[in-house]
Amino acid sequence: MSTTTRDFLYGGMYLAACRFANVDRFVEWVSAELDLDAAADAASAAGTLRAVAEVLSPDGPIQDEETALRTLLAADLRKVAGVRLPGADTNVRDRIDGAAGAITSMLKGAGLDLGDADLHVVDEFPAPFDQFGWAAFAPDREDEERYGIPTGVYFRRDGLRPLYSEALFAHEVIHTVPGRVDPEIYAMGLEEGIAEILGTCFAATAAVPRRALRNILTYGRHGVERPKLWSLYRDHTRQAFLLYREFGIEGLVELAHRGRAKIHEAEVAVFAGTFRSLDLPRGNWNEDTTWLLDSFCNGFLPSHVFTPLEVVLVDQVDEQRSLSEVCRRANVPEAVGVPVLTRLGSESALFVRDGENIGYANVRHYQAMGEAAGQPVIRYLPPPSAAARG
Repeated sequence: MSTTTRDFLYGGMYLAACRFANVDRFVEWVSAELDLDAAADAASAAGTLRAVAEVLSPDGPIQDEETALRTLLAADLRKVAGVRLPGADTNVRDRIDGAAGAITSMLKGAGLDLGDADLHVVDEFPAPFDQFGWAAFAPDREDEERYGIPTGVYFRRDGLRPLYSEALFAHEVIHTVPGRVDPEIYAMGLEEGIAEILGTCFAATAAVPRRALRNILTYGRHGVERPKLWSLYRDHTRQAFLLYREFGIEGLVELAHRGRAKIHEAEVAVFAGTFRSLDLPRGNWNEDTTWLLDSFCNGFLPSHVFTPLEVVLVDQVDEQRSLSEVCRRANVPEAVGVPVLTRLGSESALFVRDGENIGYANVRHYQAMGEAAGQPVIRYLPPPSAAARG
C-alpha cells in the first residue's frame, strides 16, 4: 500500500490553520481538480496541491461567491502544501500499527484494563453496520454473538487518513472496555464523550501532535452544516469534560470499567447537575488533555462563519476605512461589495458601519488572535460542490 495525494491533503489539513468551516465540502471542491487516489510522495503531492491552487486562483476581480470561494480554497491549499507531515512516506495502515503500542501503553499506564483489540481494515463494515458512514467502529461481544462479527477495532479502507486514523484508533479502543461489561446496552451517548477524552485527547497525544488533535476535533465537531451525529459527539464531549474537571482521568477510567449502565447513570447526573456526588475516584489531570478540552469545549469561537465573498471583504475591514477602500483592497467591484458590507454592518458582530465608512471593528483583533493561536476565527463555508449537488 503506497501513499497517495489524499494522504498528504488530509495529513496537511490537520496540521495547517485552514479556514474552511466544512471539511467535507473543502475536499469535494479540491477533488474535482485532481486525482486524490494517485500515488504520491511528499514532494510530488506538495507540487500537485500548489498547482491546483494556481488553477483555482481567479484572474481579475472577485465578482461573485464562486470567485471568492476559489480564492479561499487556493489559500488553504497553499497552507496544506507547505506542511511537513511526520512519517510522510508511511502508509496509513502502518501508521496505525506503529501508533497502537504507544496509545495502549499510555492507557494501561493510566489504569485502563484493555483486553485484546485486533485491528481489521475492511472494504465494507459487516451488516448491519454497513448502513453507517463511520470511518471506524468497535463491535463488542453482543455483536459477535448476534451478528457473527469478531470483536476488535474495524476501519473502512476508504476512510483511512494520516493522523486522524491514529487518533480514531485511540477513541475506538476505549469502547472495548465498557463493551466487555454490558455489551447489550447501546454505546452512544456519554460513552462517546468519554472515548473522546480518554482516547482522542489523552492517549492519542502519545502518537499525534497536539495541534493536529485540535484540528481533528475542530474540523470534525465544529463543522457547519455537517451531519448531526458530529454535533452529538461534541455535546457528549462537553458532558464528559465536566466529569474530567471533577474527577480527572482516574474517574473516567473507573467509569469505563463499570460499564454502560453506570455510564448512562452518570449521564443523567451530568444532565441533572448532580454529577459531583458520583462515587468516583479523583486524580490524574493531564496537561495536554486539559489544553485540548479547554480549547475545543470552551475557547473556540464557532460562530464567525460567513460566505466566501463575505470573508474576502471582511478580511479587509479596518476602522476608518471607507467601504470603497475595503472593496478596492479586496479586489471586489464596489457594485458587488458595498451592498454586502452594508448588510454585514447591521448583521455581524465584527464591525459597525458609519455611513460610507467603518466606524468600529474587531476584525484585526480576531485576525491577530487566530494567528497567535494557529486557529482562524473568521471562517468561510464552502457551498456543496457541483458533484455533491448532483
